Amino acid sequence: MKKTLTTLCLCTMLLISGIFITACGEKSETKNYTITLPTSTDYTITSDKEFAEEGQTINLTITLTNNEIVIENVLANNNTCNRMDNSTYSFIMPDENVTITVQTSHLQEVFATDFVWFDEDNLYTITQSGSGTYSNTRDLNITFAKKQGMTSVRTTFSSSNQFVIPNSAISFDPVTDSDLNGSSGSNQILKGIIEIDPTQINEGTSYLTMEFASNNNSSSIDRGTLIVKITVVPYGELTLETVKETLVIDLFSEMQYQTGDTFCLRIGDRDHVDGSSNPSYVDYILTLQSGRRLSIEFDYILGHRFWIRLVEGESQPDVQPGYIEEFIFDGRSIEGDEESGYTGFLNDSLMYLNANDSVTIDAELNPAL
Repeated sequence: MKKTLTTLCLCTMLLISGIFITACGEKSETKNYTITLPTSTDYTITSDKEFAEEGQTINLTITLTNNEIVIENVLANNNTCNRMDNSTYSFIMPDENVTITVQTSHLQEVFATDFVWFDEDNLYTITQSGSGTYSNTRDLNITFAKKQGMTSVRTTFSSSNQFVIPNSAISFDPVTDSDLNGSSGSNQILKGIIEIDPTQINEGTSYLTMEFASNNNSSSIDRGTLIVKITVVPYGELTLETVKETLVIDLFSEMQYQTGDTFCLRIGDRDHVDGSSNPSYVDYILTLQSGRRLSIEFDYILGHRFWIRLVEGESQPDVQPGYIEEFIFDGRSIEGDEESGYTGFLNDSLMYLNANDSVTIDAELNPAL
């Protein structure tokens, strides 16, 4: 009886002194701490635990809802969380309550570094593949700084919006010196083509982050990261910028034409973009007003090369060559491409450099006619 009273007194003294014991002779209960998550319009975040004991592993999942930002860091109180992949982070629960902080920044486009850069004629608005239309890829062209001996390039591609452009839609095709210059060239990589599969993409915008590094040199100099915002529109809804240009054709002198005679002039776009609303060629019916000169004002797509074909009458022939054999353009003789069966395709190209230009071409009769 005396032993029982002694034990009771000891338990009472421990309680009074602030030491809480579930039952006399048993271990104290471990404390659970809270995990407080931030709220944002740029992302959603979830935790696999709302409360946790010290030493437990906590997994966080962050899903971006704004594809123009990137996650820089995730903190549990002041400690950096471990990044598992693009959307999952983890940390070990400390012996205190935890507040999660997500540090983000806005993506900024990077078009050039000392090692690699985008070519000037790239299109950053592209189209999906059209139904029943042959569409291979939508390409971005890049150029590398000339590094002797660079025969292999390591690449990493990441899209900020996987619905618009999934990573699986992006591939890379290196272009070597021999690709550009034939057998006289080396296997050194000078350029590259970033190919986007139009059958996998959807309408919207996404930032593409593209990392390049030479496999022949581990130096930090021989690497670079490009970032570009890509807009995807439905097939046929890409409109390219045009300006009004004037083309004058001085007809061959050995033929006698009269005022009122008609001609069909076809102006074709050698750099036609699949999926654009701009046509690949346009036919114009021209009427000779006086003398032997025909004139047409047409929509010229900036930066594109054009071919032309002229025939007498109001329609283009399906197979027979046109009437123009030779063009004199800008002081240079430009001959037709006989391999195609049409004399109007140019080995060189009709290309305007400034808005509101007027170019005069001298036409000579095709001897085969």
